[in-house]
Amino acid sequence: MIVLGSIVTLAIFLFVGWAVSAEMFQHRAWRRRVEQGDVDIIAALIEEVLAAWGRARPPKGVAANIWAGVQGAQLVAVTEDSATMSTSAEGEFRSAGNERMQVSSALDEGIAIAARLADMMMYDVPNLRLSLVRIDVYSTFNGPGGTPIQRPILTTTVERGVADTLTWDALTPAEVLGRFETRYERGPAGQAIPIELPAVEGRAPRPTEEAAADFAAEQAANAHLKGHN
Repeated sequence: MIVLGSIVTLAIFLFVGWAVSAEMFQHRAWRRRVEQGDVDIIAALIEEVLAAWGRARPPKGVAANIWAGVQGAQLVAVTEDSATMSTSAEGEFRSAGNERMQVSSALDEGIAIAARLADMMMYDVPNLRLSLVRIDVYSTFNGPGGTPIQRPILTTTVERGVADTLTWDALTPAEVLGRFETRYERGPAGQAIPIELPAVEGRAPRPTEEAAADFAAEQAANAHLKGHN
């Protein structure tokens, strides 16, 4: 029994070692593709972490409404060293007697969401350190005939060189965005006013299945060429 137990333990040890090594090599391969400017890999890494955030509970100290804005983030476009994200924000209301009172405007919420998303995009995406991340925040307005439509209310472009100098936890969301190129407009009552967004740089992310198929075909072609050399 002792011999059997030793064999089982050794087998588990070898399996875990193999799994760790395989994952390490995979991460190295991803980082290498990122360094080569593979926008499909960059997009895939972002989409993967967005999906993980979408399944996760709010981190300690992050309000549920702010976390919902992070979970609603979408990847709009990527380049070799940047990404453009979009999300939305709405005002927060609470009951006060028989009335519902606004305690935070859509713009206040958007500022907090953008600051949180900026922090996470800079430091919480495995195997990726982008130079620039642009975040556009939308909110709901009444369109023609009262139909609800979403318009942009805030845009910020986060630069790695500036981000790495900040003590994020010591700053308010507004102070964080104030360190970057940020634009928004408030009305007389503090309400958000729709703004015009600058042109988006880069290309829209391709469907994961399509990008993965092209990557597999490229790998197979490279292996075929090596086999003939």
